Amino acid sequence: MPITHSTMPILLCCSIFVLNGCNDDNTNSTPIPEESIQATEEPAQATEEPTQATEEPAQATEESDPSLAIEEDNCDVDNFQLLDFTPWQRENGYWVGEYTLLGADGTPQVSSRWPYRYDNYKGFIHLEVIGNAIKQRNVFLYPPKLAELCDATTEALGNGQCGINGNEKIFSADQKATDCSGNISGPFESFGMTLDTNTTLIGDDTVLYQVRMPDGSIMQNQLTTLPPNDSRVRTAQGFFSGSSTYASYYREHKVTQEEFFQLLAAARVEYNILETDHCGYDNANQPSQTTCDEHFELDLSAE
Repeated sequence: MPITHSTMPILLCCSIFVLNGCNDDNTNSTPIPEESIQATEEPAQATEEPTQATEEPAQATEESDPSLAIEEDNCDVDNFQLLDFTPWQRENGYWVGEYTLLGADGTPQVSSRWPYRYDNYKGFIHLEVIGNAIKQRNVFLYPPKLAELCDATTEALGNGQCGINGNEKIFSADQKATDCSGNISGPFESFGMTLDTNTTLIGDDTVLYQVRMPDGSIMQNQLTTLPPNDSRVRTAQGFFSGSSTYASYYREHKVTQEEFFQLLAAARVEYNILETDHCGYDNANQPSQTTCDEHFELDLSAE
């Protein structure tokens, strides 16, 4: 679907990963959803192979930077292994996080289309690195809206009640390497637009993820820090026409698969999320039409 001058301002005011700049009460607009890419996040957030200092800091060697051993002409992207890079090894696995999303005015995001809290919510992310690709499956859990902020016009989604029940939404993303240096990029289709996403690796503990509009203008800058302690911190800045529209702050730690689902179950109890809403909504706040087992591609036949 081509982007027209009339639809562009409405669509462009939001990030593909976190909604903030759109007016939720504008019934004529179709906002780009809050979690569409977070990535990783991002869709997926890339990380870089380790670089080590040498006796000649100005000149890296093949031993300190394996990517230098791969001539661009000899790069076989189809058979490239992202797990050869230490930071990709750090990213690979199960993550549990505490998230905060702020609007353009610096206060927690408020959405009438998603009547739940953004000041402190939780994320559960599975990042799986397979060869030259990364697959991400997320579920985000939101606490119920404060009861004193509910009124007759505020309706929770599903069978829940405003001020009593929280809710959750899922997100998926898949990306592939575009070179033999560990970087990834790819298009992201959203509401008829094709957005460019690029992940640049900066050392073995820093990742820059960017989203750009079809005209090349910046929509999101997201920085990930990966210290070597099974934790990561992500911050994102959203823009529309050069103006800041939102900021996010994500704190995450790596867990085992068993811990992942135990903590997910505990968070659902804490937020009083109904079982009928588990993995029940997508990143556009619409029914997901899938189950959690299907979303996380769990094979329970062996249990």
